Amino acid sequence: MNTTMRKRYSSVMFILALAATLLAACSGGNGGNGGNGTTTDPANTPNDTGSTTPAVTTPATPEKPAPSKISIITEYSTGWPPKPDWAVWKWLQEETNITVEQQTFASPESLALAVASGEMPDIMHVYPGEVAKFGPQGAFLDLSQHMDKMPNVKAFLDSNPEFLTRVTQPDGKIYNLINSGGGAGNQLVWFYREDIFQKHDLKPPTTWDELYTVSKKLKELYPDSYPFVFRHGIGTLNTFGPSFGIYPEYFRDPSTGKFRYGANDPSFKTMVTQLNKLYSDGLFPPDWLSMDYKSWTQFMTTNKSFISVQYVGQIEIINNQLTEGKLKFMAPPLGAGDKAYLPKATEDFGFAVSSNTKNLDAVLRFLDYMYSPKGKEVQSWGREGETYTIENGKKKFLPIFKEANDLRREVGIGTHGAYGLLDFDAWIALVKEDEKEPYIESQKYSYPLAPSLPNLTKEESATIVTQTDQLFKHYSTSVSKFIMGETPLAEWDAFVSSLNQYGLPQILETYQTADDRVKK
Repeated sequence: MNTTMRKRYSSVMFILALAATLLAACSGGNGGNGGNGTTTDPANTPNDTGSTTPAVTTPATPEKPAPSKISIITEYSTGWPPKPDWAVWKWLQEETNITVEQQTFASPESLALAVASGEMPDIMHVYPGEVAKFGPQGAFLDLSQHMDKMPNVKAFLDSNPEFLTRVTQPDGKIYNLINSGGGAGNQLVWFYREDIFQKHDLKPPTTWDELYTVSKKLKELYPDSYPFVFRHGIGTLNTFGPSFGIYPEYFRDPSTGKFRYGANDPSFKTMVTQLNKLYSDGLFPPDWLSMDYKSWTQFMTTNKSFISVQYVGQIEIINNQLTEGKLKFMAPPLGAGDKAYLPKATEDFGFAVSSNTKNLDAVLRFLDYMYSPKGKEVQSWGREGETYTIENGKKKFLPIFKEANDLRREVGIGTHGAYGLLDFDAWIALVKEDEKEPYIESQKYSYPLAPSLPNLTKEESATIVTQTDQLFKHYSTSVSKFIMGETPLAEWDAFVSSLNQYGLPQILETYQTADDRVKK
């Protein structure tokens, strides 16, 4: 299950129980079919990886629909804090006559509390784990019953069967739509300070043993530094794992196609042992579990850190902030096995609609616009004269936009909730020629499979929801303590044995059954 989602919404059971009780009363409403805070930022230069945009447009009407207003709740990003006057919302209003009121999650429990109270915004930006948890309870609208009102959405799903499979529940219901256009731009990669390495005649590490050795040397050269830095807390282990041939949690084994749990693999212990060694020698920051974007940027731009893993677009963004020196892409160091991998880039966040929305027509028009060719163009490029000009028949962003984050900060392009489809050409247009190498090189190391989970039936979900929450809490707490030396590695075997006490065999069996059902 997506660890970012878990961190954001690891819901306590009294909230879930309350949600189920309240929704039993309110899910009989129109369209309800019965009537996984601050988080990690998304990639900075999305790329379309396989999805196609159908040549379908909403039929022209002689005049716009009546003005409508809808609410949407999204994550809060410290890198590009939401602004009510972002141009993306103005453009959407001009195209659809819909005014969007954007809200942000105030805490990790915000979504669970909103569901429990029944006072949900019209649209929520969600992850698959949240869909699996709250959709069957009746919190989210079944969009499959409204495809006649969303021809562009229907055409997109029909043209992209992988996306259709990912959003379709075993009973045929669709509780969410997934954004598309991120792809390779969502790739997490390794990089290092090329100038610092050259200055001290150091070579980029090719193994985790070498990562320790070179980090140790950098610590000697720069005593006040933390040579290795990362900012996604325990979730960063999902980035490290493929270098050891695994994902830390649930994943399909590429060789067998069967579901496994990475934490009980011997290679996972090897990874945790390496991290414990690095941590014990002060080679990455003590606040690694809570590192945010602002703090991470500070480390990378002040000669306090020299090796990192982060979204591929951050290489250019940090390079633009460095007064001297340069970051360069680095192949992932091998931890175990025959080949070091990077996690396979994918998008899994997207839109869900409140089952008790009072603005159904406007919400459906909003979604259909977001997945239309026109919506893709405007929400990716903006408006001619406002964000770009036409030169030699091609769009070119205005000089005030120097990098992808400028588009996010200034006008909201590419931010959560502000797009359904993104045009890769718009984003790559802001990448300098000498900064494009990482986008190409990183694909050579992509892990064969993404750690996505199959959709469960309501009954299947109910049987493991408590176990999955408890197992994740046990996993994240225990592994963190091993890394920081609070629990000795001599107790590792006891940790592995304890996983079964949290229902791991049943969870794996449930996911395997669901996966086999999809393959039939």
